[in-house]
Amino acid sequence: MNVGTMIRVRSSTWKVVGHERRAHGNVVSCRGMSGIVKGKTARFVVELEDDYAVLDPAKIALEHDHSAGFLDTKLFLESAFRSTPTTTSHPLTLGKAAIDDLAFQHVPVEIALAQDRVRLLLADDVGLGKTLQAGLIASELILRGRADRILVVTTRAMLGQFQKEFWTRFSIPLSRLDSAAIRRMRNQIPAHYNVFDQFDRSIVSIDTLKQDSQIRAAIEQSNWDLIIIDEAHNAAKRARGGGTQSLRSKLAKLLSRKADSLLLLTATPHDGSRESFASLIEMLDPTRVPDPEKLHRDDIEDLVIRRFRTSPEVMEALRSAIPPRELNRRTFPLSEKEEAAYAMIAELKLDLDADFPENRAIDLFRTTLAKAIFSSPAACLETVKGRIGRIERGSARGSEADRQKLAKLADLLVSIEPADFRKYQDFLRLLKDHRWTGANPHDRLVVFSERIRTLEWLEERLTADLDLSPQAIGRVDGGSVEADVATQKVLEDFGQEKSALRVLLASDMASEGLNLHFQSHRLIHFDLPWSLLRFQQRNGRIDRYGQDRTPQIYYFVGESRHPKVRDMWVLEKLVEKDVAAQEGVGDPAVFLGAGDAEGEEEIVARAVSNGRGAEAFAAEMEERAAHVAKDKRVDDEFDALFGDYRGVDISSGTSTTAPDAEMPPRLFPDAFAYTEAMLQRLAEPNEEVFDAPPDVDRDARLIKLSIPGDMMSDGGLGYARTDEVDDCYMPVEAVGKGNIIELSDRADVINTAIAQAKTDERSWPRVQYLWDGHPILDWFGDRAAMFFPEMSAPLCNLHGRLAEGEVAVILHGAIPNELGAPVVDYWAAVTLQKGCVAGVEPIGEFVVRTGLSGSIANRGKPDEQVATEALAPAVDAFQSHLVGLRRQRQLDIDKSLDTTLDRLARLEARFRAQLELRLADTTDDSARLTIQQRRQKSRRQNRSAEIDAMFEDFVAWHKSRRRMADDPNPFVAIKAVFVG
Repeated sequence: MNVGTMIRVRSSTWKVVGHERRAHGNVVSCRGMSGIVKGKTARFVVELEDDYAVLDPAKIALEHDHSAGFLDTKLFLESAFRSTPTTTSHPLTLGKAAIDDLAFQHVPVEIALAQDRVRLLLADDVGLGKTLQAGLIASELILRGRADRILVVTTRAMLGQFQKEFWTRFSIPLSRLDSAAIRRMRNQIPAHYNVFDQFDRSIVSIDTLKQDSQIRAAIEQSNWDLIIIDEAHNAAKRARGGGTQSLRSKLAKLLSRKADSLLLLTATPHDGSRESFASLIEMLDPTRVPDPEKLHRDDIEDLVIRRFRTSPEVMEALRSAIPPRELNRRTFPLSEKEEAAYAMIAELKLDLDADFPENRAIDLFRTTLAKAIFSSPAACLETVKGRIGRIERGSARGSEADRQKLAKLADLLVSIEPADFRKYQDFLRLLKDHRWTGANPHDRLVVFSERIRTLEWLEERLTADLDLSPQAIGRVDGGSVEADVATQKVLEDFGQEKSALRVLLASDMASEGLNLHFQSHRLIHFDLPWSLLRFQQRNGRIDRYGQDRTPQIYYFVGESRHPKVRDMWVLEKLVEKDVAAQEGVGDPAVFLGAGDAEGEEEIVARAVSNGRGAEAFAAEMEERAAHVAKDKRVDDEFDALFGDYRGVDISSGTSTTAPDAEMPPRLFPDAFAYTEAMLQRLAEPNEEVFDAPPDVDRDARLIKLSIPGDMMSDGGLGYARTDEVDDCYMPVEAVGKGNIIELSDRADVINTAIAQAKTDERSWPRVQYLWDGHPILDWFGDRAAMFFPEMSAPLCNLHGRLAEGEVAVILHGAIPNELGAPVVDYWAAVTLQKGCVAGVEPIGEFVVRTGLSGSIANRGKPDEQVATEALAPAVDAFQSHLVGLRRQRQLDIDKSLDTTLDRLARLEARFRAQLELRLADTTDDSARLTIQQRRQKSRRQNRSAEIDAMFEDFVAWHKSRRRMADDPNPFVAIKAVFVG
């Protein structure tokens, strides 16, 4: 069933907006067009409806357009043009979104549009705009009707930022399903309703999905056109865990099967193992991974985009955009009490550590203590007291001798006063040297610590020692799912000029993805992370695209007189390697060879525990990097696998989209002109849409209007309350006071508004970006459909622009694939002379020939009889033309399908070969098999069935995507008739 077809079901007229083929029949999603069903949505199983009928497109009424300049017809056609998905594979959004146009960010968009099923791992370095690249791809898919339903899964801290970026930069509204929203909806939505059914486009945190069983169950019953998983490395299998799947990994794998298109975003796409990298690739396309332990770059290059700051195209784009960072090393001598505590830990021998091998130094409690004391005495004391308590309760390992040693250490830690805590005193000295008082709202501090107790201690002390109000210090350190609302508030306030917040105390939950550079250019590592990747992620919060001041980054190095303590202090060598990575190495992972933060921490813990010293540790890292540099050749599969990916397109020539498809027709020069004309028309008193007419400033390219009543929420099921805008149109937070919105098509105006929002009380900009993707254009389409009665088309007199007696029937036709998506989508003017078809003219040529997009006079009523007699032959001619286009297009599609099926056959053969290697076949005589052989035979049969199902699914998908309905009378719709 073609999308757009008009049908009659249950004594009502409906328009088909979606079609699915299921085992029990054809399911059509429809929108009501008249009577009591007008505006309602419904789904029907075609085979079960007795009165189901497709309406004859030629049997429509012709409605004379009396409007000046045929404005109603032009608006009616423009809305139809704009609601038609384009089938071109050429990008339509590049250089047009409200972002800086960077050439390297074009590549993922071009690769995505070359794919039939968009599946990409965007793995660019920290701060290079992965969210923006995802927004461009999402916008392109929306324009093609391939992203009506979107789900974004991100971290709790990133919910608000991601939602805001998608709206302000791309006009894509995402309903934020944070804990407060879900709690509110559960009070409104019946228990058997699926939360995700209430929202076509939503964003939710991975923590909510993990901890809320009802939400997880709802995923099972839902499907999306596009799913974006942010910080996707959190969902990868980890080699250190034996390759096991975490709950996050299982959720991500489930989601990957629930979406047509899938984008994975992460700056750290692997932990140094093929298995970890392969687990992300398997989410995108499991047919590419015959053996996770032997992943090959050639198999996946079209699925991965990965560039570093040192990549030439990135350096060229960012040469003057990001000021070079300043790394500042602060040294201080330890106090006598600190020396004693450090020395006790360095020499500590505990019975409870005896069971752990040296290569698991991260698990040694003495190493845990070292990590804690490097953070703060308070953190170390909390750790010590916790272990003593568990030893006394018998819930943790540890002898009586251990308990006594730890009690002695606890007494020593208790004696360390703030004045004895020299790192803290040097931190205060740093602020004093810079005359930092917190008075300047544009000079805020980001302070990172791994330990929550350290953050708590800092919050307590800084309030008094810096004479700051409690409102001046904010803390982001995780907590329960219920903490996400508070976290969003703190992060939002930190970027607001008028907020009192001056110091952000953050754990590493805030080290991924967040923009903290708007009011801050100073970042302080109160304790250094035991991971280069974590160090890089932290720095990326202020050292990122858009920072307009020199990023100043500080870290502290304690100087001890004790040789064992000096040998334990190796962390500053990580800083040196980060500098090396920034200066040319690219990927800092080469120095530790682990690939993820947890793996790097294990390596650093071993260096701390062994006490080999900083220089020896640095030499080890240099040796690893030198080995990678020496062996990084094209034929070195391991190193090539984890290098950069510049966007190789191996799917070229296999796409079902037509590269030369006609661009979407337009009667207005841009979205602003169309919006101005539509608003003026809707402001007419008889429309009863606006209480006051919208204000249009052409010079400033700014439109102000009050939100119409039918864009407001009814307060029923869903996110928004009764007095708020329906969030299918825009986020509630994007609306100004009095439900007034402002629209502009100038990107510089939007950027200024975004910057201005940082100085206002509300953090969302007051101006919205008006471009082809703004949802208000969808609302225009609904309103324009009311300009003419149901099952009618406008009739216009083009005397002087068409030949005497010439009739031009404007038609739209689409031939879908088996999934209901259009493969051939065509607009044309069928011209007739004396009742005979003279030709089928592309709509663009007709618009130019008649000057329809310009000023045009309405010369009165045309000959309705001549127009009516032209309808049937015009429909017949256009359907024949569409069939010809389908045949022509099918030849190209069949060729591309053969190429795809050949590739899948080769991949399947590799899976079969791998199965033979791992589980060789056994005799069919079950009586002669040993128990072990029977088990192997069973595993082989199960794995063989999995391979069958996987490739059958992919073959079926590609066939359904490419094969078009072989209908001799494809769907067409008459949109307007012009008579000469």
